[in-house]
Amino acid sequence: MGVGMRLLQKINKAYLVSSAVVLAVCSTLLYFILQRQAQLEIDEELALQEELISAQIAQGQMPSFPLTDVRQLNSTARPSTMYGDSVVFDRLQLEHEDYRYLRSVKSINGKTYSIMVMDAHVGWADYYLTIFAVFLVMALLLGCTGLLVNYFAARSIWQPFFQNLKVYRSHSVSSGSPLQLQPSNVQEFREMQLALQEQTQRSRQEYLALREFTENASHEIQTPLAIIQAKLDRLSQYPISGEMMHHLALARDSVSRLSRINKNLLLLTKLENRAFEEKEQLDLRPLLQAQLDQMEDLFEMKHIALQTEISATALQANRYLIDILLSNLLANALRYTPENGKVSIRLSPERLEVANSGAPLTLTEDQLYARFKKGRANSGQSTGLGLAIAKGICEAHGWQLRYRYSGEEHHFEVRFA
Repeated sequence: MGVGMRLLQKINKAYLVSSAVVLAVCSTLLYFILQRQAQLEIDEELALQEELISAQIAQGQMPSFPLTDVRQLNSTARPSTMYGDSVVFDRLQLEHEDYRYLRSVKSINGKTYSIMVMDAHVGWADYYLTIFAVFLVMALLLGCTGLLVNYFAARSIWQPFFQNLKVYRSHSVSSGSPLQLQPSNVQEFREMQLALQEQTQRSRQEYLALREFTENASHEIQTPLAIIQAKLDRLSQYPISGEMMHHLALARDSVSRLSRINKNLLLLTKLENRAFEEKEQLDLRPLLQAQLDQMEDLFEMKHIALQTEISATALQANRYLIDILLSNLLANALRYTPENGKVSIRLSPERLEVANSGAPLTLTEDQLYARFKKGRANSGQSTGLGLAIAKGICEAHGWQLRYRYSGEEHHFEVRFA
């Protein structure tokens, strides 16, 4: 699964995009509104100036306003008023300037005059830019303020969510305590907490029912299996044919394997129930050496080269579980190492590593520790529970069991710290 974008990032992204769109639209509208308003103001000034010039002409005075052009026309010209824009070259600044003009034709004292008055856009252009710049700065400040407020508010609002997420991830239905979540004053978070607590409670009840069934089934099956095993052993003492002896041996092997599976399942259940709390100070070196001595002949039968580097290692651990852990790891290496292969065992105060030669597996590390998963299809009498038990024992002691394949060797490493 790819890395997704955080919710706060999505909100900020949507906020920025929408703010940019609103800012662009509003700034454009503001520009045209200001331009129109300025044009109306100029037109009013031009109209007032034109009326004053008309009054001066009516009084027989010469117009005294700059940027004006007054001409007397023939009497056939019709009265009219027209506004427009023009460009005039400024000889002082040596550049063209935008101007607004008003040209009117009217009759004054029985004579027809053409009156044109002009006003520059220079001051209004600066006015546009100033207001637009102020608006832009305010919009940017508002956007940045919104982002900061959103960021700090989100941190405060989402803090219970992340706390509860951390608690939920570390919670296990096998633990004795119920799921304790931090309360929140957000309605959606409260609904989510209630749903999680109800779901966790249902899962725990189902887990307890399954655990009780497993324990009861294992205990109930153990006695019939022991009786069947005893009867098969007794039957093998009677004189029977070779074919019957073969079938009897197959039955004994199947019952023996079923008995081992039952014991292993019961052991896994006890590990999940934390039934092995008794720990003592142990030195793993003699315990590991004792296991190697017991399996020495088995390694020699497959012509497996055994290399060991064993140091004194003192740990607080359960002796019964340590014996099972060492036995399972060594048995796994023996079972899956080909003839004339190699097994390396290293023990130090920091870790225990068991490596064996062999072809790579198609299983992932998580699948290796799953129940009834086997590294090879032809795994013989393997129950498929050895590594699951080893993983459970390590977790019961707070250790880590890691697997890797390198240099054509399978490495199982128990990290004590």
